[in-house]
Amino acid sequence: MAAKPLVRAAQYVRMSTEDQQYSITNQEATIQTYAESHGYVVVSTYADAGKSGVAIKHRKELRRLIEDVMNGRAQYEVILVYDVSRWGRFQDVDEAAHYEFLCKSAGIPVRYCAEQFDNDGSLPSSMMKALKRTMAAEYSRELGIKVSAGQRRLSLLGFRVVGTAGYGLRRMIVSPDGRRRLILKDGERKAIKTDRTILVPGPKREVDCVRTIFGLAADLRKTPKEIAEELNVRHLHFSNGRPWNQRSVYRILKNEKYAGCNTYGKTTRKLCSRSQGVERHLWITNPDAFDSIVNRDIFDRVQKLIQRRATRPKRSDACLIQGMRRVLAREGKITQRLLKGKGIFDHRTYYQRFGSVMRAYELAGYLPPPTTIKFINAQRQVRLLRNYLYIRLKELFSDHVRFINLPGQKFRQVVEIDGRLRVAVYLCRAAESTNAGEPGWLLRVRSLEKDLPALICTMDQSFSKLLNFYVLSPVGASFLKYKVLRENQRWLSAGRKLGKLDDFCDVAKEIASQSKNCDRYTAVDDLLIAADTWTIMLGKKEISLGPVVWTIFSMLVRNAGQVVSRDRLTEKLLDPASLSVYIHSLRVKLGVQARKRIQSVPGVGYMYVSPDKVAKCDSEVASQWGHYVEGHE
Repeated sequence: MAAKPLVRAAQYVRMSTEDQQYSITNQEATIQTYAESHGYVVVSTYADAGKSGVAIKHRKELRRLIEDVMNGRAQYEVILVYDVSRWGRFQDVDEAAHYEFLCKSAGIPVRYCAEQFDNDGSLPSSMMKALKRTMAAEYSRELGIKVSAGQRRLSLLGFRVVGTAGYGLRRMIVSPDGRRRLILKDGERKAIKTDRTILVPGPKREVDCVRTIFGLAADLRKTPKEIAEELNVRHLHFSNGRPWNQRSVYRILKNEKYAGCNTYGKTTRKLCSRSQGVERHLWITNPDAFDSIVNRDIFDRVQKLIQRRATRPKRSDACLIQGMRRVLAREGKITQRLLKGKGIFDHRTYYQRFGSVMRAYELAGYLPPPTTIKFINAQRQVRLLRNYLYIRLKELFSDHVRFINLPGQKFRQVVEIDGRLRVAVYLCRAAESTNAGEPGWLLRVRSLEKDLPALICTMDQSFSKLLNFYVLSPVGASFLKYKVLRENQRWLSAGRKLGKLDDFCDVAKEIASQSKNCDRYTAVDDLLIAADTWTIMLGKKEISLGPVVWTIFSMLVRNAGQVVSRDRLTEKLLDPASLSVYIHSLRVKLGVQARKRIQSVPGVGYMYVSPDKVAKCDSEVASQWGHYVEGHE
C-alpha cells in the first residue's frame, strides 16, 4: 500500500521575551512533533523574535505570512502555530480572528499544536479558542499593570527606571544594599536584575555647561535662543559635538533631574496605543533622589521666568500703534525695516488687527510718501488680480486643479493639475521702459519654481486687469532672477499664447511633455516624485517623506528594477548605520501594498520593483543579486 504523501506546512513562531517556555527552539520542537504525528512536513518558517503579540505593526513576519497567503505565493497547505497566544495577544480578540479568517478563506487553515482542542470549527473548539484569545489579551493587560506599578514604586524610591541620562548626567548601577558599582555607557543595560540605576553628575565639562545655562537664564534672564547663541560663540558644544539650539537649551531648563528630582509618569502609552500626557498631580516624583547639578532655588527661579514669558499677554492694538508713534517721533518716518529693527512690526499681526499696513499708518498719524502709497496700492491690486485668477481657474477646472504652497511661500501658490503636474503662476507688472522702446512686463522668477512650467500673465499699467496669458517651459537654474518681457521677444514667443484661459490645462500638459527640464518631477508606474516638497503622489494619495527618505526612495525609483548598493545609498547620510531605519520608515509610509516594491538584496542593497512584477519579486531579486555580484567580483 502506497504511503500517504505528507502535507506541506508553514510554521509561525514568535517570542517576546527570553522565557524558555516560549523560546523559538521550544516552539519549533513542539511543532515538529505535531507535524510528524499528523502527516505534515514543514517547508517554510516565519519567525518574529523579540516581538510583542499586542499589535501586528511590528510583527514583520506575520504580515509577510498573511501577504503570501492572500497573494497566492504560499507554497504550503496549512499553518502550524505553537498555541493561541503565539498567534497574538491582540486586545481586540476579533482582530486575532480576522487574521486567522484571512488564511482560512484563502484555503490555508491554522492549526495550534500545543492546545488541548482541535481547531476544526466545532462548537467546543470555537468556544475554547475564543476563551484562549481573551485570556491571551488579558495576560498582556495584567502584565502591563504589574510592570507599571513596579516602575512607579522604584521611581518613588529614587531609582531611574526609563530613559537615557541626558546631557551632563550619567547612569550609575547600584547594588541592592546601596553600593555603587559602575557607570553605564550609552546603550548599555544592567546585567543583574536586582541591581538598580541612579543618575550621577557626568564629566566636569558638561556639568559646568549645564550650570552656565541656568546661570544665564536666572541671573541675566536670557531666553533659550539667546543662551544657545552664547554657548555656540563660546564653543561649548552639545552632545556628539553638535551646536546648541533653542529647543535643546529649553529641554535642559525644564528638566527637574538637574535639580536632583526623579520624575516618572509624565506620559502614558498602554499596549501600543498613542502616547498621552498625564496631569502633573499624577506624576511620581522624588525631589531628593540624585545629586543635584544646580541649586533648587536657581531652578525654581528659571521656571518662574519661563512661565512668565509663556503667559505674557498679547500686545494690544494701542500698544502697537504707540510703538509706531515712538519710531515716527525718533526717525521722522515709518518704514517696515525700521519697525522690524525695533521689534515692533509683524506683518501678519498688522493684517489681522488693522486690515492693512496703510490703516496702521493712518492710526499712527503718519502719511507715507506718494511713492510708498503707490507701491502699497499696487501690491493690493496685484493680490486682488491673483485671487481673481485662482478663482477663475478653479471655476474652469474644478475637478482637475488645486492650489498648493511650496516651502516658504505664504501668499503665492502654484497650480497642480490632476495631482501630477505643477505649474508656477507669475503676474507680470508693466515695465516703464525697455531697451527696445516697446511695451514690456517685468518677470521676477522665484528659485523654487525655476524647474516648473510657468503660466505668465501680463497686466495693464493700472493693475486693474489681466491682458494676455502664456504657458512656457521651465526656465531652468541658469535663468536670471529678473527679466523684462516684450510681446515679440523670442523667449516669450517660444511658449504658447492662450487665446482663452479655458485651454490652460491642455496646453500646460503639452508643454510639460515636450520639456526637457522638468527635473523636479519623476514619473514611474503610478508614482509622481516631487523634489520641491519631498513628497510623492501614489495614485491619488500624497505622501510626505522628508529629505533623507525622499533621497533614498528617489534613487531607488530612478534605478527601478536594478539593485542599488548600500554604499551608494549611504553616500549622503551622516550615519550609514541608520539606512535600515530609513528603509523601514519608507516602507511604513508607502503602506501595506506599496511597501512590497522596496525589496532587500541581502548583503548588497535594495531595489525598487514595479507593481506588475511584485508577484515575481523573489526570483527577480535573486537574479539581480547574482548579476550584481558577478559584475563586482
